Amino acid sequence: MADCDWPIDSGCLTDEWEATDPAVQARAQALASATLRRLSGYRVGGCPITVRPCLRSCVNTAVLTGRGWGPTRLADGSWVNSCGCAAECSCTSLCEIVLRPPVGPVSWVKVDGLEMLTTDYRVDGNRLLWTGVGECPWPVCQDMAADENDPDTFAVRYLPAHAPDSLAAYAAGVLAMEFAKACTGSKCRLPATVTAVTRQGVSFDLAAGAFGNGLTGIREVDAWIGLWRPEGSPTRATTVWTPNARLPRVVG
Repeated sequence: MADCDWPIDSGCLTDEWEATDPAVQARAQALASATLRRLSGYRVGGCPITVRPCLRSCVNTAVLTGRGWGPTRLADGSWVNSCGCAAECSCTSLCEIVLRPPVGPVSWVKVDGLEMLTTDYRVDGNRLLWTGVGECPWPVCQDMAADENDPDTFAVRYLPAHAPDSLAAYAAGVLAMEFAKACTGSKCRLPATVTAVTRQGVSFDLAAGAFGNGLTGIREVDAWIGLWRPEGSPTRATTVWTPNARLPRVVG
């Protein structure tokens, strides 16, 4: 996905890059983005996600089975006549929503399928705050069976990580250039464990254990990695999860 790739600093690219097939360029940029994301402990970059916030008490009293009044299955398995988790059924609204951290750039916020003005909200840490005029528009409950573009829905799309900055773009540019060289058979600075197999001009093969120590062997790229990876680990930082804590549903 194009919106998952990092920006790359064009100053890192040589004439050899300009002469490289665009498909190879795209693959090299994608590999550089994915590699730096992993080696930063998944703290930087990645793909935006869409979440559907819904208050825990809403879900605890009903499973989302459709809009309006009608038979609704409770958490204990019994069935009652109620509205379920739908905004039109006696639910209130909120001015502040807690999102799963970290919260990077917000792509959009939708209520009833319509995008809100960016001037009507802001992000403080991992909290989305209403700053517009009038009553708070974010429903406590919503119909999860509905599409995000339907009425009675609430959705937020954001990057669940830190956004790549200019230093990250520089590191990505350097690494993308080296991946492109490897693909075209030119001499590159990638580790010996990284090999290139060309099929129709655009395939790569990273041998098992490539970057196993969390570093690329490229000085300027590794300097950036050292700023971000948690305690020297190239893997995702440890998190604690409990079934009693309800976070917004991730739908994409």
